[in-house]
Amino acid sequence: MKILTVPSAKEEIKRLQNFINLVESYEANSLERWIIKEYAYTSSIREVVTRGNNSGFTLNGAQLDHENVKNVIAAIPRDELHRLVRANYRAKIKPNKRS
Repeated sequence: MKILTVPSAKEEIKRLQNFINLVESYEANSLERWIIKEYAYTSSIREVVTRGNNSGFTLNGAQLDHENVKNVIAAIPRDELHRLVRANYRAKIKPNKRS
């Protein structure tokens, strides 16, 4: 664990508050943006799929599935939140790629 100092703690608080503000103000006006926002809240593709299907979202008439959500998250980022979510996703799966 990194040694914690007051200045580094303040920086971490600022970074986290910026992330919270970005997510909460993110306008989910398309299915792709909704997926990005939900992933920012849950950090779980399975949960995003479940929530999307429970809400009645479809992609080309079919229910959302793991692959649909993964493809949206892993795509080239179009905005700041997508960039952060994609980086989080990639860091999360990185250990799995080594297997």
